[in-house]
Amino acid sequence: MVANNTRTLARLGLGGVVLAESMAAWSRWERRRALFAAAAERARVERRRFVVVLPEHEGSLTKALRVYEMGRHYPEVFHMRRIPIVSPAELERGPVHRIASDSAVVYVACVLEYVSDVRAAMDEILRMAGAVENIYVVTVQPWTLTATLHPRARWAGIADTHTVSMGPITALHRGFAAGLVLSLAAVSATSERGPDDAQDDVDDGAIDAHVIVQVDKDFK
Repeated sequence: MVANNTRTLARLGLGGVVLAESMAAWSRWERRRALFAAAAERARVERRRFVVVLPEHEGSLTKALRVYEMGRHYPEVFHMRRIPIVSPAELERGPVHRIASDSAVVYVACVLEYVSDVRAAMDEILRMAGAVENIYVVTVQPWTLTATLHPRARWAGIADTHTVSMGPITALHRGFAAGLVLSLAAVSATSERGPDDAQDDVDDGAIDAHVIVQVDKDFK
């Protein structure tokens, strides 16, 4: 009974983790969509260049979600190239000479977590934007497994529209997160059979042997 309860709790915990990660991802994309629209509008009103910081390589799912994130501006970013794209590597090397200082509204979504030198990247973003009001930034929620266990993640942080605070992801963070998931998965995958089941097998075997002996005696 205790084993069954533990297994059930582990499965509920694992399901809760999956649900929390899914909700966090959806919330993140909603935030990205809202801030992208706000950044585009500010660039239009202030007559500044609209610059988007994007990873150099993205998966198919992420590319598909970009349509939801950018809306009608998607063709301007990826097809017409009217909206300049800056890669994280360019930010780290800096300065990005094709973007003048204090000339742009910069949109940065879930990129800073994966750069080597986050300070250099943030300094270059501020150079292009000129002021924090011209920066729109989204980060992966630091409490999520995505933030901690992503193989390329080096930093985790909290963003508040125009400002962000980042800190390094340590081996301790990764170990704790991985240990939690593996422990829940291991307990969830344990056999359904418990001590009571084993005792039932013993009892059944004894009954079967008795029946066989009784049948043999009747036969004689």
